[in-house]
Amino acid sequence: MRLSDQAACLGADPRLFDATSGEIVLDALSYCERCPVIPECEDLVRPRRSYFDGVAAGKVWREGRVVKQDALFD
Repeated sequence: MRLSDQAACLGADPRLFDATSGEIVLDALSYCERCPVIPECEDLVRPRRSYFDGVAAGKVWREGRVVKQDALFD
């Protein structure tokens, strides 16, 4: 079985995970909360290396850095 077959976000709108602030981030993170492949997701996306913006591996990222919870609604 492949990683993508186990991901909670399978079938979700991919644009949901482009969010870096606001209520939509909470929607994206709700998938991560029930996902069994969080470490594998981070290994696959490599947010730090790729300067990723969005939601991956249960975290919100901007330019490859984790966004602190209090900055999500700025």
